[in-house]
Amino acid sequence: GKWHMGVNCKSRCDHCHHPLNHGFDYFYGMPFTLLNECQGTDDPELAKSLQDTYWLYTQMIILAVLTLLIGKLTGLFSVKWKIIICLAICGLLYFIFWFSSYGFTKYWNCILMRNHDITEQPMNLEKTTSNMLREAISFIERNKHRPFLLFVSLLHVHTPLITTEKFQGRSRHGLYGDNVEEMDWMVGRLLDVIDKEGLKNTTFIYFASDHGGSLEAHRGNAQLGGWNGIYKG
Repeated sequence: GKWHMGVNCKSRCDHCHHPLNHGFDYFYGMPFTLLNECQGTDDPELAKSLQDTYWLYTQMIILAVLTLLIGKLTGLFSVKWKIIICLAICGLLYFIFWFSSYGFTKYWNCILMRNHDITEQPMNLEKTTSNMLREAISFIERNKHRPFLLFVSLLHVHTPLITTEKFQGRSRHGLYGDNVEEMDWMVGRLLDVIDKEGLKNTTFIYFASDHGGSLEAHRGNAQLGGWNGIYKG
């Protein structure tokens, strides 16, 4: 599932933060964290202010280039082609900076790995739920004849709320409720496998949350991050 600790320290392949360097014998999942960019939503999370700055400068330069170009071609004012070309190059550079911080985030961050190998880049969120479940079930079946520790860190009830079509609209609590229902179904599937393989009476199962709802997460007026009662987060 979601590791969220990263992979490397000083070089591209040192894997110092990888699960296999921290006591695990097998890993399948996301080495980083789930971002809105992974879903391609309109509200980016990573370096948002920087992206907004790059995009603003890009728009200003494009407007300046178009104004100078129209003025040059219509003879309204005299301007050297060199100035127009230089401004156009600056605009292109700012666009590249913006796209690098926004467009490539999905490819850099939203990946799935099996041990040290990347299996999906970017990952297909529509299939991630079934992929995670299949890997966990396979792990139980492979290790049922010996003691094992299976740690499943779900991507569910974490924004963006990736919910398969089968569970959308099921809950009266909106998309968050749908996501909780799908998570509940996934946990149920794992418990069924434990039971089916005859491990029910010899297995400790813990279910826990790492933190409260993210009250900062919104889409328009809709609050996406759950409910914490009187508590902040």
